[in-house]
This record gives sequence, C-alpha cells and structure tokens, in this order.
Amino acid sequence: MNDDPVAIPSLRISHLRLHLQPEQPLQLPANNKGNSLRGGFGSAFRKLVCVDLSWECAQCSLRFQCPYTQVFNPFLPPDATQLTGNPNIPRPFVVKPPLTAQTTYAPGESVVFDLVVAGRAVDYLPYFIVAFRELGANGFGLNRARVALARVDAVAADGSLTTVYEGTSNLVRPPTPFQIHLIDTPDACRPSPILSPVEGPVVPSDTLTLHFLTPTTLKSGSSPGHEGEAVRHPAFHHVLKRLRDRVNALSTFYGDGPLNIDFKALGTAAEEIRTVEDATRWVDRSRFTRRRGVTHDLSGFAGRLTVQGNLQPFLTLLRAGEYLHIGKNAVFGNGWLRIEAATPRH
Repeated sequence: MNDDPVAIPSLRISHLRLHLQPEQPLQLPANNKGNSLRGGFGSAFRKLVCVDLSWECAQCSLRFQCPYTQVFNPFLPPDATQLTGNPNIPRPFVVKPPLTAQTTYAPGESVVFDLVVAGRAVDYLPYFIVAFRELGANGFGLNRARVALARVDAVAADGSLTTVYEGTSNLVRPPTPFQIHLIDTPDACRPSPILSPVEGPVVPSDTLTLHFLTPTTLKSGSSPGHEGEAVRHPAFHHVLKRLRDRVNALSTFYGDGPLNIDFKALGTAAEEIRTVEDATRWVDRSRFTRRRGVTHDLSGFAGRLTVQGNLQPFLTLLRAGEYLHIGKNAVFGNGWLRIEAATPRH
C-alpha cells in the first residue's frame, strides 16, 4: 500500500470543556467518573426530550427522529445501505472524565471534564448544555448532591478556549465546530494540542508511544454475533483495526460517508508494525446500571505501548483516536488514547 495518510471524509467535531461546581459536598468514585457523568447526562437528557418515559425506545414511533435516540440509543436507519449487518451503531460522543482519584469535592470546587461530539450530533449541543444544567437539579454523584453548570468552553483545534456558556448569564453561544479532516504535516505526530497541551519534541514517524489513559476494551476475532476474545496484551494492529472500523462507522452514520480506503491492505500493513515495549496492564473495572439492575464489565488494558515501523499511513487515524477513543464503552471514557514521543529504554 502507499504511504499517503488515510483520507477521512469531513466529520464535524465539537470539543467542549465543562465545569460543574458542587453546591454541597459531592462524592464521586475514585475511578469510573465517566460512568457517573455519562449516566447523569443520559438521564437528564431523556427527561428533557422524551414524550413518555415509560416507553422503551425500540417501541417508540419517534425513535428515528428523537434527539435522545439519535445520541444515546441510535437505531440503524431504515434507508441505510452501509454497515447494515451490525445493528450496534456507535454513539456520536465520548466523555473524557477527570483522571484523578479525588473522591470528595467541596462546594465551589470544580469538576472539570471534556465532552467530544461528532458529526450531525453537533446540532444537539444546546440540548447537551441544558441537560448538564438540569443534572444539578436532579442530584449528581454517589450522594446525589446538587451541582451547578458554571461554565462550558469550546476547545478549538489549536487548543484555544472560547466560553460558550456561563451559569451567571444562562446564555448559550453556539460553538464553531471544526473538521477532524487531519492534514499530514511534518509535526503530524506531535502530541495533540487539544489533549496534550505540553509542548514536546516531534515524534518520528517510525517510532511512537500510544498511551491508553483509561481501560481499553478490544476484542480479537470478533464477527457479527460473536464478540471474540478480550485483548489483554495489545499489538499495534489490534488498535489500528478497531480504530479504523470505529472512525468508519462514525463517518458513515454521522458524517459524509464511509472511509475511502482499502481496509484489508491497511490492516495487513498494521500487522507489520512491531512492538518495542509493552508497558500496558490489565485493569478490572465495572459499572452498575440502576435502571436495569445489571452490572457491566468496564475492564481493559491501560498504560503505554511503544511501536516501530512505517507508521506514516496510520497517523491520521491515530490522531482521530485522540478525540474519539477506541473500543467498547468509549462514551464512558474508556479507550482514551494519546500519542506520545517514544522514550528510549535504558
């Protein structure tokens, strides 16, 4: 295959940074804060837009138009011609939770986290802001504390911030989405200014480190109706193939269409990338869904994977992964990927 960067059709992205301020002592879990944020967000959003909360989404005649199902419970469109064999359409957003182990937040102390929204779901951003504002009235966290949405900033592609909502004025200024159409430049592997604000050396295109900040759940040998085995020790091709398929699905259902690439050739080339150092570890996590009374597994690998080879064809997809995460449970914050400079071993 050639060394041209992977072409990603136009996919709008809005990257928001939200500041929640407790009005009374707030208790959050040391881990899985993304679960609390995603759960509270979804409940508030559904109450905001659902015509009848007693209905199951699958039985609702409005399921193809409802903002809630479009974002939180998407269904395969009746006119879909691509990816029709897999009914599990990815949600068009990810939560980037706080990574600290802090469990208690005092009144006035901010809980800061990011929300990345992709494609047509960007149009629902006013709903998102109202939902997080309403979250405070319903109670949030382990102790159902009152919280206020103090501020929302839009993070531009260059990392600069623009305030789009302030709780004091209660006004929403629509953010300007940017395109995730990444361009191959000499510093294409520089740590993303959006997720890695600290400047660092340019990463050579033949060696880099993938840092998995949160548990990442990938399946090997999966097929329709069969999830496959969990990947506990990732190779580069495990990451790249799953990322390729995720970006393709998001672009198909929320953007301009599927990726115009040779999927098989890209996967074969990824298999030629060798592991220099595997510093990942397996992390056991789970979440409990009160509504259904079910415990879900959130376990996955985390840590750093340093790889070497002809990485140029994959840089665009890897940069996209910094925004969109990879693997299962991305909406809860899992699969958070960051590109870093490879640190020489001593």
